[in-house]
Amino acid sequence: MASIMYQNLTVACLAIAMLGLFASTTEAKAVSVNQKVGLNRFCRTSDYKRVCNTMVKDAKNWHDATRNAIQSSLQVATGLQGMSPLLDSALARVSANSKASTTITCKETFDDTVDSLKQCLKFLDNNDTGSLNAHLSAAVHISDCQDAFEEFGASLPPRVSKTAEILSRQVSNCLAVSEQT
Repeated sequence: MASIMYQNLTVACLAIAMLGLFASTTEAKAVSVNQKVGLNRFCRTSDYKRVCNTMVKDAKNWHDATRNAIQSSLQVATGLQGMSPLLDSALARVSANSKASTTITCKETFDDTVDSLKQCLKFLDNNDTGSLNAHLSAAVHISDCQDAFEEFGASLPPRVSKTAEILSRQVSNCLAVSEQT
């Protein structure tokens, strides 16, 4: 009976040791992959690491990484703002009043996002991280336009929808970078 317990104990210890080896090898591989890919340390908490890496460029400090990320998002937001004329054709089957209301909602949403991102750069320069993160959180919510379209059974033009999705991911990355203070 004692030899069976000893065998079971030996097997259990061997299994634990192998599990520990596997876990450390897996962790080492993950670190190695991040180093090979050249993942910027400010992107480690991002949900969209590759995009984040491109956004922060080769920033060496938190301030530069955050500035680069916000400026990248601002470029996309400004591009989205310029797509407002595409909205009318997608609302062709909607009444004139509803069309006007929806278009205004979208333009205001796009304008507010650009304004919030510009304000974020000022907060960054003033080292006001609380306001910076609050405005970044507000900029993430650009769904008001899509909601307005859906209310009337319409869909955003594909180009606008894709750009809004990219912007949402980029602003999410901005938050991930900025919260690493």
